[in-house]
Amino acid sequence: MDILRFFYMNSTSDVLKKFFVYQLFFFILLLPQPVFSAEKSPQTNMNNLLHNYDAFVSDNLKKSRTPGVAIAIADHGKIVSLKAYGVKEAGKPDLIDKKTVFRIGSVSKGFAAILTGLLVKDGVLKWDDKVTKYLPEFSLHDKKNTDNLTIRNILDHTCGLVPHAYDSMIEDNVPFEKIVDKLSDLPVECPVGECYGYQNVVYSLIGDIIKSATGKEYTELLSERILKPLGMNTVSFSKKQFIDSKNYASPHDKIKRKWKPVSLKETYYSTTPSSGINCSIQDMAQWLLAMLGNKSDVIPLSVIDEVYTPCITTPRELRRFNRNHRIKAAYYGLGWRIFDYSGYKLVYHSGYVNGYYAVIALLPGQDTGIVVLQNSSRHNYYVNKFLDMYLNIRQDAPTKKTYRVSRHFRHKKHKRKKLM
Repeated sequence: MDILRFFYMNSTSDVLKKFFVYQLFFFILLLPQPVFSAEKSPQTNMNNLLHNYDAFVSDNLKKSRTPGVAIAIADHGKIVSLKAYGVKEAGKPDLIDKKTVFRIGSVSKGFAAILTGLLVKDGVLKWDDKVTKYLPEFSLHDKKNTDNLTIRNILDHTCGLVPHAYDSMIEDNVPFEKIVDKLSDLPVECPVGECYGYQNVVYSLIGDIIKSATGKEYTELLSERILKPLGMNTVSFSKKQFIDSKNYASPHDKIKRKWKPVSLKETYYSTTPSSGINCSIQDMAQWLLAMLGNKSDVIPLSVIDEVYTPCITTPRELRRFNRNHRIKAAYYGLGWRIFDYSGYKLVYHSGYVNGYYAVIALLPGQDTGIVVLQNSSRHNYYVNKFLDMYLNIRQDAPTKKTYRVSRHFRHKKHKRKKLM
């Protein structure tokens, strides 16, 4: 480059100067271009990582005195770790194993979104179909918002209602149909599609829509299209099925600084699409592989790409999920959260219900991910620790990454009022 600059500075001819400008331009093009961390897999010794991570989990379980946890880790098309730690119930010797069933709460939402995506691919549904096309009796507080509500608005939480609308009625075991009828009593906080407000009742309408469109119950079609093809044999959808499995983890809450078993409730089984699935870590490992695109014969990559596309920003969620200060931006797609995790695209969902806590976290660009199931309500660092160990986060890691947002994105404000 210095030679080219010398000849340029000492050339009197305009033609020669132009020649050297062109030469310099092409020379720069040939220089190596920077590659961002988000675009390449970290160079990690997986065996060492898993050994160190296993020690971390065991130590954390001992220090926190939580009853148990089950963890699956996938990397490049394989389950590289599938382990269970601790006991099914505090004070009793029965150990958790790979087939022990847990409740997964809102991690259930990802299943509903993928099943909807399969039906969209089949031409049975469309993301922007109006809800009233399938549920003509459904209504919000006013006709305009009722008419505008789409399947997409249900799955990305932009129905316009206050967050967690009527969750208290779910917890009081009010029949789902009666709760849906009362949605018309609530004022719409913003026009449909314009603000984010996390929902369980509204989200679960997708089950009724699927039944209307196909003639099959949501759980029947979910089993037929996803669970059976993936070999997920421990999945169930009720308290009775949970108990009948015999091999289940009891729920725990912290009472007077000790983790104690609490009674298993019917709560949220009435809203299966949003929060009603029971599953073992062995089966969640298969779901993990599928969500990383390694079971494309069952779940096509095009469906995965669609649900992983951000639809709306959720900046106020940064505080809740950003325990290790790695998340720089937050979005919601269709049944999945999408985060900028120090420059890496992280697809994520957690679920808490009745003394259980579940998390699934995916790094699609690196073909790796983790599922954590707990029989306690404790928030932990199991997922964050694995991500940082895997990515080997450094001070020079990228801190800003922009992800493609759906063309349907319309965000103006965030309503966080609590419905009493």
